Amino acid sequence: MRVWVLIAPLIMLQAKNGTLSIENAGAQIMTVDFSNLARGSGEVITEPRKIFTTLPSKDKKFSYLRDVQGQVLERWYERRKEKDLIIKMNTGSGKTTVGLLILQSSLREKISPVVYVAPDRFLADQVLNEATLLGVEATNNEDDPGFTAGRKVLVTYVHKLLNGRSRFGVGEEGRKIEIGTLLIDDAHACLETTRDQFKITIPSNHLAYSKILDLFYDSLYDQSPRAALDIRSGDPFSYQEVPFWVWQQKNEELVKILHEHKSDDSIKFNFPLIADVLQLCRYVIGGSEIEIAPTCIPIDVIPSFAYAQRRIYMTATLSDDSVLVTEFNADPEAIHKVITPKTADDLGERMILVPQEVNPDIQLPSIKGMLQGFAKKYNVVVIVPSLRAVTQWKDISDQILIAQNMTAGVRRLRDEHVGLSVLVNKYDGIDLPDGACRILVIDGLPEARSLIQRTDTAALDETEVTLRRQIQRIEQGMGRGVRSNDDHCVVLLVGAGLSRRLHSAKGRKKFTPATKAQLDLSAELAQQLEGGGVADLENVISKCLDRDPGWIEASKRALVDVEPPSEGRLEPSAVALRQAFNTALVGQFPKAAEIIQKAVNCAEEARLKAWLKVRLAELKNFYDPSTAQEILLSAHKQNRQVTRPLRGVGYQKLSIATDAQVSKVIQYRQESFLEHNDLLLWVNELKADLRYSPEHPNQRFERAVADIGRLLGFATQRPEIDFGQGPDGLWALDGGRFLVLECKNRSEADVIAKGEVDQLSGSMNWFVDRYGEVPEAIPVMAHPKYVLDKQASPPEGMRIISEKQLKDLIDALTKFAESLGAPGMLENPKRVHEALHDHGLSSTEFIRTHTRDPSRKGI
Repeated sequence: MRVWVLIAPLIMLQAKNGTLSIENAGAQIMTVDFSNLARGSGEVITEPRKIFTTLPSKDKKFSYLRDVQGQVLERWYERRKEKDLIIKMNTGSGKTTVGLLILQSSLREKISPVVYVAPDRFLADQVLNEATLLGVEATNNEDDPGFTAGRKVLVTYVHKLLNGRSRFGVGEEGRKIEIGTLLIDDAHACLETTRDQFKITIPSNHLAYSKILDLFYDSLYDQSPRAALDIRSGDPFSYQEVPFWVWQQKNEELVKILHEHKSDDSIKFNFPLIADVLQLCRYVIGGSEIEIAPTCIPIDVIPSFAYAQRRIYMTATLSDDSVLVTEFNADPEAIHKVITPKTADDLGERMILVPQEVNPDIQLPSIKGMLQGFAKKYNVVVIVPSLRAVTQWKDISDQILIAQNMTAGVRRLRDEHVGLSVLVNKYDGIDLPDGACRILVIDGLPEARSLIQRTDTAALDETEVTLRRQIQRIEQGMGRGVRSNDDHCVVLLVGAGLSRRLHSAKGRKKFTPATKAQLDLSAELAQQLEGGGVADLENVISKCLDRDPGWIEASKRALVDVEPPSEGRLEPSAVALRQAFNTALVGQFPKAAEIIQKAVNCAEEARLKAWLKVRLAELKNFYDPSTAQEILLSAHKQNRQVTRPLRGVGYQKLSIATDAQVSKVIQYRQESFLEHNDLLLWVNELKADLRYSPEHPNQRFERAVADIGRLLGFATQRPEIDFGQGPDGLWALDGGRFLVLECKNRSEADVIAKGEVDQLSGSMNWFVDRYGEVPEAIPVMAHPKYVLDKQASPPEGMRIISEKQLKDLIDALTKFAESLGAPGMLENPKRVHEALHDHGLSSTEFIRTHTRDPSRKGI
């Protein structure tokens, strides 16, 4: 910029680039260079706080650093020479400014070039805008000379850095663009994109799909004939993991198929990233796609990432940091020594309400009605776990946002009043500050996104590992609505499964201290509202939105003494998986197996121990196949959801039940639920899974049916899942009778098809083969219809749980569960027996009350 100032007839001042020239009638008299003033010893300023103070062109919004920003910058600067550092700050506490100042410090220390990585292009643009306002030189162009020369910060997004054709270089290409300091912002949000990049997904309409399915079909059929047939028919809800000994044996054939299609659009950006680790991948084949992904991400295939002198991971204060090790190969010691502010009171104000904690009878329709009213004035955002879950919000939504229109929809929320917006499976990577979101609803538990995640979720159901991951996703979602410490938002957590996990002591412990403090405050609110209705919820929500002084003071007071955790949370098993993976990469399979064996020995939960044994068997199979199968057999005995061994698993018969239903009901209630409300929330979750719908996964329906049996005091099995053959369900009733159950909850036909009836007949034959003719077995089909196809030949005594019977059964279960909470009920077996009898749930009355005969006439 050139400025001329006339100060005397013959004297003018010319200022340019920090230099002042004094001229008299065109003759230069003297020169003053401002850039050399106040240099002191001449040392370059590298401390981030001092850099901030001396930035010459900051926008007025950056007049000072917040305390939490200054604290984090000081702690980073003290440890800046460590290769991996993790910074954890609350959402909205100014992480972007901290990140830019860190990179500016690294530039001045010549630890360059420096790169700022955001989760997506939209957020990268926001970072560029903030850099401009802060007065930090930045660019989004890798070819910018200012970046390569170490003068500018490169701002990019994770997809651009991590892909099979990355401008930064892949594998043997080496480092095309060198990185001195790499900062990954919102690291947990970046992980989803990273996983997708290091995964090959082949849709069923791709030529390679049928080739790979044919290659592995026999092994899928050996695991589960029914699942294999469903996959072959294109059932989108069916999937099966390929046994590890099969893909190890056929690895070369698989490589040839993938190599043949390596230039196809669906593969070309992913194949180069995992081509060299295919023998360490897992393979899951579903009816709609095939998924291939490594156990841990081989991040070193991007040399610029691997050899960066400094790597800084910035993240919100979330509960599980193990993924930074398994996915980014971060140093576990860095997680033990995270950098945080001294206090956690900078979190935005959130009123967190769980309607079913207030009153289990509050249902979604009444909540929707309340939200419709609020949406006339405020932006309401609902996060749902899947496209299926959108259905129940369509009627009141003003926009539905999926991946393709997410950026435009979020921008609209930030710019104007929209009403009610539904976001599909978007728990991270978006900012909804201030009026963009005043009420945030999280509806239901987050669902696994990938086939491998779904496989692991089934195997690790109800474990600490799964609970921690679910809570982390929930907490990420809750963070979307407050983006600064002076922001405010109401958060509603709805859905039976979500409510049950939040109600449990284990679940609450998984939240970070600041969120837990807000949950505890909201729990006090719930106690005051206990037994109230939606009108009471509406009233207390209005207090927050109308800025009630009492609520504001209580909210601030709840956080004032909260300290962030001084250490990150690490799953020991996750660290072992990464160490074993790194060891196996160099072919040291026995040593890798030793690492996993130690993790198996340390695991306390049987389901996790079994899952780890499968990972152990995978490694053992490379050099000791016989022992691998023995390990797998042991794993399957502990957890029926894991891969079955090559030699199969012998069927274990259910014992013939005596007249002990009442005592089993009491035992199950006392051992499974600490409080009566826990039981009611669990039953609500069952009810949500007992639905006849083509969009509802049959696995969830079948599991709910088994859970009903256990609640009613019956021994139950899922033979088809547990042993690969047999019916969907088997109950052992009192008096030596059995129910053989087939579940067709996704059927859309107007009649029960011949093939479905034949399947039930086949399951009856299976039963006779294993139990003989003596025990009485009743064939039962759960199906929305009760009319048989005219070609069908039903097995003798066939009964149907049709749509009406299912509704009646759900009502009966609800009332029975409520009755178990009556004072002294569990100490009085006679009253429990009467309750079972009253609701048609006793062993002798269940069939008569809650099933019906099939019909060929439609009446």
